Amino acid sequence: MISNALSIGVNGVQDAQRGMQDAASRIARSGTTEAPPREAAAPDGAGAVEDSLAGSIVDLKVNQRNAEASIEVVRTADEMVGTLLDERA
Repeated sequence: MISNALSIGVNGVQDAQRGMQDAASRIARSGTTEAPPREAAAPDGAGAVEDSLAGSIVDLKVNQRNAEASIEVVRTADEMVGTLLDERA
């Protein structure tokens, strides 16, 4: 269970990192003639924020918050392991 939570947290951080890289790339290309690619959109269309500078900044902040939440999952799993080891010792 703990390893599963740790894995979920690490995957969340990696996904958020990819999202931040994508958003940062779109921000860097804003105002140029190069069309910014849009990676995966949310299945329900919730991620369909227009491809604009503002939308890219929002995506960047959303992914930042996702990373922070995933880091808390990893931190909690680490604390659980520590508690279990303390109890076993």
